[in-house]
Amino acid sequence: MLVLTAILLSACNSGPVDLVDDIPPDVGSAMCTPAGAGPGWSFTRLGSGTKPALTVGAGGAAHVAFMNEATDGWVRYARLPLGASAPSGLETVASGYFYGPIDIVRGADGEPRVLYHDHDGLDQVVATRIGTPNWSLEPMPSAGHDGWYGSGVFDLAGTLHTATYDPAGFSGRGLVYGAWTGSSWTIETAAPGSFDYKGGTAIVWTPSELHVAFYDDLAGEPRLATRSAADTWSVTTPEPLGGYADVGRFPDMALDPDGQTLHLLYLATTGATAGVVRYALGMPGSFLVRDVASISGFSLGFDGARDIATMDLDLAARPVVAVQSLSELTLLRIDGAATEVLESFQAPAGVVFGQQTDIDVDDSDRIQPTWWQSGEVPGTVCHAVNGP
Repeated sequence: MLVLTAILLSACNSGPVDLVDDIPPDVGSAMCTPAGAGPGWSFTRLGSGTKPALTVGAGGAAHVAFMNEATDGWVRYARLPLGASAPSGLETVASGYFYGPIDIVRGADGEPRVLYHDHDGLDQVVATRIGTPNWSLEPMPSAGHDGWYGSGVFDLAGTLHTATYDPAGFSGRGLVYGAWTGSSWTIETAAPGSFDYKGGTAIVWTPSELHVAFYDDLAGEPRLATRSAADTWSVTTPEPLGGYADVGRFPDMALDPDGQTLHLLYLATTGATAGVVRYALGMPGSFLVRDVASISGFSLGFDGARDIATMDLDLAARPVVAVQSLSELTLLRIDGAATEVLESFQAPAGVVFGQQTDIDVDDSDRIQPTWWQSGEVPGTVCHAVNGP
């Protein structure tokens, strides 16, 4: 275990509060309105970009981070008040050479933290909003080339727990864990190995344990790394490969209100462009796993870093799932042994979905998905909400 104390002030971004966006809200709404949208849905364009991450705050306000993966790229943040036709402002979190997917979480202060991979600095960065328009940028000073495909969660004391890959294509240490207190880092190797970064991570904190779901691309299986004490990790397999081409890509995970049971979601492929979304309910070493949706017409692509299926729990602790192919976005609800299709949206004419979606259920049980699609360069980031 490595503990590092920050002795220098974090860098601050002094970029503009509001970026130039000359697309009117009504045009942006039309760009983001999919075919087949049922009554009661509102659609909003958040801006140009790719690979969005979402968290929803009190009162249904959406906080979304998205990016442009390029040598002169950027990470941006948008806040969308409930019922607004456009974001209240776009802010540049950071500019540089970055890779996604990214994650966004909110602390007890209500301000967002954005996690992204700095390809120049070779580290994960935690960006904290410290008041318009400034962001504090805190790199995780780990050896190797960590920070790929990160996920984060806060504990009750305000420590941010994160999990990322140090992938096989670089130093290849495996799955890396970092905890940021606001003044110091604790860094551990959660699961050593030569993993690719493209399979995704998901992290959940409980008072007694911390769990990280990830994908072992060498075995083609899902893994769950569990931290029971400082620098003490065990790795289990929610299900073996079985008859799939591979199983476990792009995990998402939520903690049941009982404080122990895990809801776990991931993709199992049956071919190059087809597969099923699998749902696992239980605890390490004891999961009940089943199919909840079939999916076809997706593409893992050259980069392969996607979030084809994501979920959140509604107020009755039922998983609400977003599944996205190149042409279709389907919203599901898992209720016991049953799976209900809530909506199925089709990509507008001439538009291809990015297969990178995120979903949240707000404090009034409204479903809020976000995604990106083609239509402009580097892409169009969209948001939807059902109900008033």
